[in-house]
Amino acid sequence: MRGERPGTISLAADDRARIPFAVIGVLLLMSSVMIAATLQTRGEPEIDRGTDRAIDRGEAYATSEIRQATVRATDEVVRSPVTSVDSDLEGVLEGDTAFEDQTRLTILAEATRALDGREQTVGQGRTVAVSMPEVDDWTDNDDLESALDSVTLEENDGIMDVTIRDVEFAVRDGDGDLETAVTRNVTVSVGTTMMELHDRVEEYETHLNKGMLESIEDREGYGYDLAKRMWPLTWGKAYYDRLLGDPADRAFENVTPNEHTEVMANDARLTAQQEVFGTQDDYGNRVMAGPFVCMAYDLSESALDLNYDFDDIAAQLHPDENVSSVDDLCADGVVSPDGELPDMPTIEEIISGLLGNIDKSGTIQGHPFADMAMYEMEAGLGQDTLEAEMREGLNETERFSEEYLEDYYDDDENERTDDTTIEDENDAISGVQDSLNDLRNDAVFDYDQTRNAINDVYTVNTIVGSISNPPSSDGLTSHPIPRLPDEYDASNHTEHNRNEHTFNTEVDARIDKVTADNGNSNLDRSLVEVDIEIEMRYLTYRYWNDTTTNSSFDVWESADRHTNYTASFELDGEFAPNLETDPSDVEHVLDSGGSPDPYVAAPNNWEGAADEVTKEFFGSNFGSHSSFEDWLEDRSRNIESTSDFRSAINYDDSFDEDIPLSPRNQDQLHNHIVWGDLMKVHNETVAEIEPVEAEITEMLTADESPMREINESVEEMESEFVTEHDDFDNGPDIATMEARQTYFNTIYKYVHELASEHEKVTTGGENLINDLLGGLLDSVNDIISGPMDLLDEMLGSGEEMLQDEGGSEIDTSDVLNDVHVDVDGSPTYHSSQAAVNQTEVPAVRAAGAGPLEINDDIDFAPMGTGYNNKVGQPGFPLVPWPPLFYLQVDAWEIELEGEYARFEVEATSGDPSVTESTTYIREDKDVVLGTPDGHGLELGSTDPISYENSQSVLVVVPAPQFLPQGAPGVGDNQLGGDAPGQLCSPLWGETGPEFSKEHTTPVKEDCP
Repeated sequence: MRGERPGTISLAADDRARIPFAVIGVLLLMSSVMIAATLQTRGEPEIDRGTDRAIDRGEAYATSEIRQATVRATDEVVRSPVTSVDSDLEGVLEGDTAFEDQTRLTILAEATRALDGREQTVGQGRTVAVSMPEVDDWTDNDDLESALDSVTLEENDGIMDVTIRDVEFAVRDGDGDLETAVTRNVTVSVGTTMMELHDRVEEYETHLNKGMLESIEDREGYGYDLAKRMWPLTWGKAYYDRLLGDPADRAFENVTPNEHTEVMANDARLTAQQEVFGTQDDYGNRVMAGPFVCMAYDLSESALDLNYDFDDIAAQLHPDENVSSVDDLCADGVVSPDGELPDMPTIEEIISGLLGNIDKSGTIQGHPFADMAMYEMEAGLGQDTLEAEMREGLNETERFSEEYLEDYYDDDENERTDDTTIEDENDAISGVQDSLNDLRNDAVFDYDQTRNAINDVYTVNTIVGSISNPPSSDGLTSHPIPRLPDEYDASNHTEHNRNEHTFNTEVDARIDKVTADNGNSNLDRSLVEVDIEIEMRYLTYRYWNDTTTNSSFDVWESADRHTNYTASFELDGEFAPNLETDPSDVEHVLDSGGSPDPYVAAPNNWEGAADEVTKEFFGSNFGSHSSFEDWLEDRSRNIESTSDFRSAINYDDSFDEDIPLSPRNQDQLHNHIVWGDLMKVHNETVAEIEPVEAEITEMLTADESPMREINESVEEMESEFVTEHDDFDNGPDIATMEARQTYFNTIYKYVHELASEHEKVTTGGENLINDLLGGLLDSVNDIISGPMDLLDEMLGSGEEMLQDEGGSEIDTSDVLNDVHVDVDGSPTYHSSQAAVNQTEVPAVRAAGAGPLEINDDIDFAPMGTGYNNKVGQPGFPLVPWPPLFYLQVDAWEIELEGEYARFEVEATSGDPSVTESTTYIREDKDVVLGTPDGHGLELGSTDPISYENSQSVLVVVPAPQFLPQGAPGVGDNQLGGDAPGQLCSPLWGETGPEFSKEHTTPVKEDCP
C-alpha cells in the first residue's frame, strides 16, 4: 500500500541531520559578501618614502651642477694651465701632474661654489641640502691635499669621468628637524678634448726642444725637421763653391748666415705643428712667403737656377704697397695679409736644387801604400831618398800630374797641404797627424823587412823526428839489497850500515850528420841520427852486528846489478819554415852553389846546418863518435833511472826550435835584393796600380774605407812579380822572392792600417770630429749613423721626404663629433732680426701680465740665432797627412732659441651639449684660482712655449788630390773675406718679453 509523503520537512524535526543544498548555497553567498565587505573597508598601510625621494632629487640636482661646474672648470683650466707650481703649493700640486691636480681642484671649487649650502624643497614641507667635502681653509696645504683626495679623474678617448666622493645630502621636515643625512660619491661624465689638447701642446714643446741626434734617430722632432733643411742648405752651398765656384770670387763667403737659418727654422717649426696637431697656423704660409722668397732669391743669385720672376712675385705679395722689386720686398719685409699667394719657389725645390751639387766622386791612388811598404824594406829609406829615386819617372807617366806629386810629396812651397795653423788649433788633428807620422817613422827607421826575409830564409826549424828506440832500460834501475847469510840468526843481528855505488861500465854511441844533399832537394829532411847505449853497474854493501854481544859489525854482504840504457832517434830540420812563398823544392840546400849573384863565390846556402842542430839540441857540437862518447861518459856516471838517462843525453821529445843560420855575406845579399830587385818592382807597381774611384759620401760614411779596394789592383801586380813555383835555385833565390812577397804583404798591411785610420775618423775610433764639434758627441758614429745617413737618404729622395711631413690627428671618442683643430701662435713668424710690440702682435705682454694689461712699450723678441764656423777656409784634411790628403772638412755649430708670446690650440668640438669651442692657451701669466670663500689662491704660472735647438753640420768636400777642379777648401772665408766665422743675430740672448730697446747686437764672444 502506498503512503503519503509530507510536502515539507522541519529542520528541527529532521532526526537525520540533513542540510539541504539550497541552504548551503545561501550560506556561502552570505559569507562571501561579508568577507568582501570586510576587505573593502581596510585602510592603506603606513609606508613613508619621502626621504628617499628627497635624497634622489638632491643627488640629481648635485649631478647636474657638478657636471656644469666641470665644464666651467675645464674651460678655465685650459685657458690658464699651470706649468710652474707656486712654491707655497709644492706638495699639493705635483710637477708631473700639475695640470690634472689643477683641474681637480678647480672642479671642486666650482662645484662647492655652486652647491655648498643650497637647499631644495621636495614636497610635504621637506628640504634637502647638499654639502661638498669640507675644505676648512683654502690656503692650508693639508686641507687642499684632502680636498684633492676627494676628487678623481679618469679620461679615455675624450670622455672624462669626474667623481667627487663623500657628498652629503641632509633631509629636513617641515619643522626643520633632520630626518636623515647620507653621503654618496657623485660621478659625472663630460666630453672634452682638454686632456688631448694639453698632451699635444706638451708634446709640441718637447718636439721643439728635441735635439738633432735624438730626433734623427727617432725620425721625429724639431732637430730632425731642421736637419732636413740645414744639412742640405749647408752642404749644397759648400759644394757649389768647391766644385763649381770661382776660387777668386766665392759665391758664399758666409755659408750659414743667420737670415737663412731663421727662414729654415720657421719653416721647420710650422712643420712641427703639422706633425703634432695635424694642422698649422692659418697664417703660416703667408708670413713665410716674404722671407722665403728673399732667401730663394739670394740663393738663385748665387748657386741655384730657379726659373722664377722674383720681382713679379714681390709685386703680387705687396699689391697695396709701394713695392716694385724683390729688393724692395726684402728691405721692407711686409706681406699683405689678404689675397691668394703667387706661384713661388717651394722648400722642396730649394733643397733638391742644393742637393744636386753634392754627389761627386774622386780618385784614390795606390802610391802612398806602396811607398809605406817600400820604407819598411830598407831601414832608413826615407821619403827624400825614395822621391829622388822615383819622382822623375812618375812625372813622365800619364797617371801623375806635377800638382798631384807636389801635394803627395808635400813640397814646402805648396800651400794646399799647409795645415800648421789648423794643427795648432785642434788637438785631435794633431793627434791623428802624430799617429800617421809615427806610422811612417816606424816604417822608415824601425823596420828592415828585407833583413827579416833573409833571416827567415836562413833558419832551420828542428824537432825530434823518427824515434826508433826512445830512452829506456833493459832491467831494474834500483840498487840490489844483499841478504843476511843463512848461517846467521836474523833475530840476533841488526843492520848496522849500507853503502850503494853507481858507475857506468861501458858507453857506446854514434852521431851521424847529414852534410850533403845527395840529390835531395826537399827542404824538410833528417839532419842528425843518434844511437846511444850505456851500461850501468849498481853495487850495494850491507853490514850487520850481533845484538847478543853488542860487538861491532862482524857480518857483511854485497850484491850488484847491470842495467843497459839505450836510445835511438833522429833530429829533423825544415829549412826556411813558415815563409809566405812556401818553397818545397830547392836545388842547392846543404850544398853550396847556385847563382853566384850577388857573391863572387857560390852561395853557401844552408851548409853546416847539422852542426848547428847538434849544438842546439845537445848544447855542444861533436866532430866524431868518440867525442860524442866522451861527452856522454862524463854525463852518465850517476844514472839511476830512465829520467836520469834522458837528462844525461839532453833528450827532449818536445824539442822544437828555430835555429838561425846565415848566408855567406848578409849585407851584400841585402843590398842586392833592395836596390837590384825590389826598387824595380816598386817603381813598376806604383806606376801600374789602378786607382780607385770613390764617392765623397762613401769616403765619409762607409763602414769600410774605399781605400781597401786598392787591394784588388795590388793583387794583380803581386801575381806578376811573385811566382809560385817549387824549383828554386838556392837560398838567395828564395830570399829574393820572399822579400817581394813581404813587400806586397806590407802594402796590404798599410792599406789596412791607413784605411783603419780613415775609418777611425769616420766611424768614431778617433776624437778628431768630436773635438772639432767641441765634445758634442759621444762618438763620431753619432754623426755618421745620424745626419750623414739622413743626408745620403735625402740625396735620393729629399723632395719626397719633405712632401711627406706632417699628418697627425686628434683621437676622441665616438660620443664627440669630429674634432677640428686650429693652431694660432703669436707671433706666427719668429724673427731673429727685429722685436715686435703689442701693436704688431696683440698677444705681447709683460712677463706674468694678464690679457687686459696693455703696455705699448713692451717689445718682444721671438727668436735668436747664432753660428760658429769651427775652422774656416780651407777647412782641414780629414786624414791630415799629405799622402792621404783626400778630403777637407769643416763644421758649423748652429744654435737657435725662441719663444711664443702666446700659443693657443682651439678644438671646435667638445661636450655635445656645449656649443663653445675648447681653447688651450700657453702664455706668460700667473694662475690664480678663485676659491668659494671669495679669495684668490695663487697656483703658479703658465709659462710660454719656448725652445732651444741646435745643428752640428759637418761638411766634407774633396781635396784637390781627390778631385782636381773648382776652388779647393771648405768653410767661411774668414781670412780672405768678410765672414766673421762666428756671429749671432741681434736678438740672441734676449728672447721673450723683456727685450730692451737699448739691446745691441751681441759681440762675437757672446755668440754660441
